[in-house]
Amino acid sequence: MTKIYLKTFGCTLNTYDSNIMESYLLEAGFTLVDSIDKSDIVVLNTCGVKKQTEDKIISHLRRIRNKYPNKKLVATGCLPLINLDRLEAECSLDGILGPSPGNEIVKALDLILSGEKYINLNTNKIEAPKIIRNGVTAPLAVSSGCLDKCSFCGTKNARGMVKSLDIESVIKSIKKYISRGIREILLTSVDLGAYGFDLKPRKTYIDLLKSIKELPGDFVVRVGMMNPRWVYMYLDELIELFRDNGRFYHFIHIPVQSGSDKVLSIMNRGHGVDEYLESVSRLREELGKDFTIMTDIIVGHPGEDDYDFELTLELIKETKPDFVNISQFFPRPNTRSATMKKIPTKIIKERSRELSRLCDVILYERNKLWRGWIGPILVNEFGKGRYLGRNYAYKIFAFESEADLLGKFMEVKSERVYTTWLYAVPRKEASSIFDLH
Repeated sequence: MTKIYLKTFGCTLNTYDSNIMESYLLEAGFTLVDSIDKSDIVVLNTCGVKKQTEDKIISHLRRIRNKYPNKKLVATGCLPLINLDRLEAECSLDGILGPSPGNEIVKALDLILSGEKYINLNTNKIEAPKIIRNGVTAPLAVSSGCLDKCSFCGTKNARGMVKSLDIESVIKSIKKYISRGIREILLTSVDLGAYGFDLKPRKTYIDLLKSIKELPGDFVVRVGMMNPRWVYMYLDELIELFRDNGRFYHFIHIPVQSGSDKVLSIMNRGHGVDEYLESVSRLREELGKDFTIMTDIIVGHPGEDDYDFELTLELIKETKPDFVNISQFFPRPNTRSATMKKIPTKIIKERSRELSRLCDVILYERNKLWRGWIGPILVNEFGKGRYLGRNYAYKIFAFESEADLLGKFMEVKSERVYTTWLYAVPRKEASSIFDLH
């Protein structure tokens, strides 16, 4: 029986793709193992959104080949479509596939086991989950690809235009999740805001969320990342969905990328600073100052001068996001930004450090809002002797208990505040994550 070791890098969409691959591999009679040592074939589901991630994956592939020269080695995911030349030049691979390979992984491994080298970059099929395992949390990909053409983005080269599951398939999948005891569903996509534009008749992510809201059951949904223009375009409807409390975390991931309209134009982002500002302002004004905002910032994109960077600092000070993904610009292959004049690395690092210092202060200030808070969380993880859980605003709480509490709603009291999480003490079981809100 052939043993497969599958490791996933990157986003929640990649995690979902790996779940799909696992299902097909198990159906085909393969065995999944938890270490390379036990495996016959190693499959890495890769990411290429950042140069640092690409370097890490390339190094990992080379180490595997050097240490295990006789094992079959396969790369799938976004990196083959973002930087195939480097993969082929630096890694000795038996198979290369694109993202979301689905059942194609079975065909690939069968041919590789027969001695062939297999390459197929034309995969990328969005599909509903197959085998659903018991657990607390599950990702659910509702679409892949996007409608934008950002100048810096290599993911568009890998994932292409938006491809959506129809609403009926999504609802059917959620019902399956709930029937297996899943309590937390992570809607995932390259850009959830673009969901449904390819469907006939055309749908929007608002249509999808309205259908999800009507489902019964004790579960909560995290809405996936949306580019600012989609949040702004449907802001009234989105606020009403969040206001109708009980189904969706009071959390949204809106990647603004820069506080300068000039830089956003160079990035070809399709939105301006004001759209982000108004969206954040209204979400917090109408749904509560504790509504959680996550954003992304690229530091040092070509064209960003000192004034542009100051505008980004001011935007962060004004909007006070709860989480910030900071990326130092590094050109990705076959993107427009790669042809632009690069800012010196020293300047990019200095700006990144300054922004990181500011964000640490703001993140701590935001978490201080929760000091002494008493309310329910969903306990969704256990590690290093502690349980972790999320409250209705997707804030992370850690606590100790000897009881088996995974998947339960627990009332806790927050006692200590840290930059990205809070320490709490458990009090009693709750019936819902929104019990006391």
